[in-house]
Amino acid sequence: MNRNNGREIGARLIILRDYLYSNADKTHAVSMKDIQREYANRGFSGKNGAPLNIKTIYSDLAALEGDFGLELEYVEKHKGYILLNPPFEAYELRLIVDSVQASKFITQAEAKKLSEKIVKHFGNGRRQNLNRQAYVYDRIRSQNDSVVKETDHIYEAITTDRKIGFRYFHLRPDRKKEYSFDGRQINVSPFALYWNGGNLYLYAYDGKKFRFYRVDRMERISNPLPANREGKELFSTKSLTRQKVKVFQMYAGEECLVKMRFRNEQTDAVLDQFGRDLVMIPDSSGHFTFTAPIEISPPFFAWIATFGRRAKIISPPAAVDGMKDFLQKSADMYKDDGNT
Repeated sequence: MNRNNGREIGARLIILRDYLYSNADKTHAVSMKDIQREYANRGFSGKNGAPLNIKTIYSDLAALEGDFGLELEYVEKHKGYILLNPPFEAYELRLIVDSVQASKFITQAEAKKLSEKIVKHFGNGRRQNLNRQAYVYDRIRSQNDSVVKETDHIYEAITTDRKIGFRYFHLRPDRKKEYSFDGRQINVSPFALYWNGGNLYLYAYDGKKFRFYRVDRMERISNPLPANREGKELFSTKSLTRQKVKVFQMYAGEECLVKMRFRNEQTDAVLDQFGRDLVMIPDSSGHFTFTAPIEISPPFFAWIATFGRRAKIISPPAAVDGMKDFLQKSADMYKDDGNT
C-alpha cells in the first residue's frame, strides 16, 4: 500500500483512536505489539506481511495527540500506553448503563443491545465489571419493542414543527389492548418528551389542551405529518419542568394552589415530590405547612392518604372536600361484602 495516501493515513488514525478508546485505560496499557497486531488485523502491515513499522506508529500516536487531543502516557512498568482522557470516565459509563437498565420504557432486548454498545467504550481492564444489569425495585419493563425506534419520529416532528399521529391503548386484565377512540389515529402537536417514574411521556397539544401520553402505550407513531403544530403560544418550558409538582402519575385534573400540613419526619418525602426549593413553614410542634400548585386528581388524594394522620390538606375547601369524598368512597367499598 502507498503509506503516503492521505485517505489510508486517516483510516489508520481512526482505527488506532478507536482501539485506544476501547482498550487503553488507567488500568490497562496497550503495547506497541498490541497496536501492530490490531493494524494487521485491519489490513495495515509492512512489507511482505511484516508488522507495521514502529516509526509509523509513533507518527500516528503523535498525530492523535496533536490533532485529536488524546492524552497518552507511556508506562515503563507495563511497556505500553494508557489513555488519560477517555471519552467517558468509568463512573459516567456505569451511570449510563445503569440508567438504561433501570428504564421501564426501554424493553429488555433493547436495553441489552444499548448496554453492549456502551460497554465497547470501556477499556478491557474493567469491561467485565461494567457489563452488568442494574436491579431496580418495582420495575416492570415495556413490552412494546417498536416504540423505542419510533420515538425518533416524535423528536423529528418537534424539530420540524409538525404534528404526529398514533394509536393509543390501555391494557385490560386479560392483557389485551383496549384502544382509545376505537383504534383511530390520534393527531397531536408534540412539544416535549418527559421522564417520570422511569416512564417516558409525550407532552402534546391535542387541539384543546396539553396532555401527557405514555409513549410505550403508543402504536404506529407516524412520521411527521404535513400540518404545522398548534399550541405554541401556550407552551411553556418553565411550566413543563414543574409538572412533577402539579401532576401525580401524569393524571391531569383541575389545577389550584393547595395548602398542606405534614409532620416533620415526612420532610424527605415532601421534598422528593415537590423539590428542594419548596418553602416550608414551621407550624405547631413537630409539623410544617407549605403551599404548592396541584392538579387535583385521585392519585394526589391517594398520595396524601399514604401518610395517614401524618398529613392533611388544609385548603382550599374544594380540595378538602375532594379528599373527604375520596376517603369515603374508599371506605364504602369495604362495607358489607366489599363489592364495588
